[in-house]
Amino acid sequence: MPGTPTGTGMQKETVYGGPGTQPNGGGTVYNGPGLGGATTRPPVATRPVQRQANAGRLTSGNIFFVIAAFSAINAVLILSKAPIVFALGLAITRVSPDTPIGFVVALNAIAIGAFVALGFFAARGAKAAYIIGLLLYAGDLAVLLLSTNPALHVISIVVHGIFLFSIFKAMRQLN
Repeated sequence: MPGTPTGTGMQKETVYGGPGTQPNGGGTVYNGPGLGGATTRPPVATRPVQRQANAGRLTSGNIFFVIAAFSAINAVLILSKAPIVFALGLAITRVSPDTPIGFVVALNAIAIGAFVALGFFAARGAKAAYIIGLLLYAGDLAVLLLSTNPALHVISIVVHGIFLFSIFKAMRQLN
């Protein structure tokens, strides 16, 4: 047993894994490298660049989840006949409170489901998800711009522009 007397003297070993006193390199409790040891630790494989790329993909995929979440909140607000909606949601899902409830639910379910699916694929790095998301969200921006009074939707137009730029920037990072 390490650290116990053997023979005529005591054998000293370090417990913390530091350099040992024996020339054969077995001077540590875990038999790691000692002062004269030929044992070397294998290099630790790290991938900081890949971690950054994965973090960027995950973050950029979250944009689609944010759009879907605020569209769902807007759907609840519309169904409860609230006088306001959020600028972050999809404009296509903002329908009149007098619209039949079945149509409102179906339209929102399709739109929200599509953006949730885009978020999952974008988080996995699918470039097609970014392209489809860009096209759908640009089409949603066109709905705002072609409305009877686009001045009422200035905040939504600005938010759409910022999100479109973010999606485009995230897509460019994939290459």
